[in-house]
Amino acid sequence: MAGFAPNNTPFPPLVAAHDGSNFTYTSLHDRVPHILTDVINDFYAAVQRTDSVDAVAEGKQLTGLLSKLKHEMVTDKPLTPLNDDGTGDIAEWNHWLAEYFSGGTWYSTPFLAWETYMYRRIATIFRKSQFWNTYDYFATKKEDTFRASMVAVAKLCARVDALTQETVADLGNSTKHHLAFVEMLQASLWGNQTDLSMFPDLSNEKLEEMQARISSGENNSKLAANDTDRIWKIVSQVHGGRVDIVLDNSGFELLQDVLLAHWLVAAGIAAKVVFHPKRIPWYVSDVTNTDFHWLVDAIQSPASVGATGLSTADERVLQGLGARWNELLNAGVWELHDELFWTGPYGYRYLPTKGADVWAGLTNSDMVIFKGDLNYRKLVYDLQWPVSTPFVDAIGPIADDPTAPAIVALRTSKCDTIAGVEPQRANELFAQRKDWMYSG
Repeated sequence: MAGFAPNNTPFPPLVAAHDGSNFTYTSLHDRVPHILTDVINDFYAAVQRTDSVDAVAEGKQLTGLLSKLKHEMVTDKPLTPLNDDGTGDIAEWNHWLAEYFSGGTWYSTPFLAWETYMYRRIATIFRKSQFWNTYDYFATKKEDTFRASMVAVAKLCARVDALTQETVADLGNSTKHHLAFVEMLQASLWGNQTDLSMFPDLSNEKLEEMQARISSGENNSKLAANDTDRIWKIVSQVHGGRVDIVLDNSGFELLQDVLLAHWLVAAGIAAKVVFHPKRIPWYVSDVTNTDFHWLVDAIQSPASVGATGLSTADERVLQGLGARWNELLNAGVWELHDELFWTGPYGYRYLPTKGADVWAGLTNSDMVIFKGDLNYRKLVYDLQWPVSTPFVDAIGPIADDPTAPAIVALRTSKCDTIAGVEPQRANELFAQRKDWMYSG
C-alpha cells in the first residue's frame, strides 16, 4: 500500500478509547499494569533471596526504575527514549519513536507501539545492570506453569510419539499422513491459548482444562478461518525441505511446536527446522533460547525439574523424545535463530527492509509458521481491518515478494485485529459472544 508508515496506516490502529470501552483501554488500564506489578513483586522476592549486599542495593534501584515506568504508564506520560543497554537495537528503537510517535503518550499511542515499547524498556532496566543483567524476570512463572502440567505433557507426548511411529511405518499412506498433519497443526494452534501475558493468573486447574480441550480436538469447531487444506497442499509437496517457526509462548505451546517439528522431520517433510525465539524476555511467556533448552532438558529428565505424578511408561516416552531432540539440535537439523528483529519496533511488513538479513534467511524456507497473537498482530500491523480483508492484503509487501516462502499464521485471537474471516462466519461469532476477537 502506497504511503504506508507506522503513523500513517490505511485503517486506524488500535488506541485506548477515551470512554474505556475497548480492549486496548482495558489492557492499558488493568491487564498490563498487573503484569508490571507482578514483575516488581517477583523481582523484589528474588532480591531478598540473594546474599550479595551490592546486588541487593542495585536491586532496590532497579525496583525504583520499574515503579517509575509503571507510574508513567498509569498517569499517561509521554513515551521517552530508551537507554542504550548494549544489545544493538536501541538506536533503531529511538529513531522509530522520534520519527513516528514523538511526544506520544501511553493512551494516545497505538496499542502495538506502547506495548512492545514497555517490554523493551523493562529489558533495558535489567540489561544495563551489573548483577541482574541476565536475570529473566518471567522465568519462574514460565517454568512453574510447565512443571505443574507434566502429567498432561506426558499424555500429549505419548500420543504424538505413537502418531509419529505410525506415520513412519506407513509413509506411503497419504491419507494417514494428511490426518496426522492436521492433528499436529491444530494442536500447535490451540497451544497458543496458554499465554501468560493474557492470563497472568492462569491456575493449574484451568491450564489442565485448556490442555484437555486441545488434546481432544474439542476446540476445532471454534475456528474463525481455516486454511488447513491449503497448508497441507503445500506441505505435501515438500520433501526434505526447510520449515521455520517464529515462536510465541514457552511451556505448553512451545511443546506443541517442538512436537510438530519432531513429526515434520520424522515424516521426511523437513530436513531442517529453524526456530526463532526471542533474545530477551518478552511478553511474559515468549520463548527465549534458555526456555527452549530448558524444555528439551525437562522432557529428557523430568525429575531434574521436580516433575511428579509420572508413571514409568510416561518417563520412558519423555526421556526418549528429549534425547532425540537433543540429537537433532546437536546435528544442526534443528537450529535456533534469535534475531533482534523479533523484539524490534517494526511490524513484519518491514522485514525486507528493516530486517533484511532475517528476511534473506526466511526466503530459504519452504514455509514459515508465525505462532501466536503478537506475531499475528505484527503481521497485520494491529489495524482495524474489515474482518473480510484478505490476509495477503493485510500483511503487505512480504506477500508480494516473489522470493517469499509460504506464510502461515497460527493464532488464537486475543486482540481485536483480524483479517481473512468470511463475513458470515464473523457474524456467527459475534452472535455467540461479542468479545470473540480478544477472548483467546
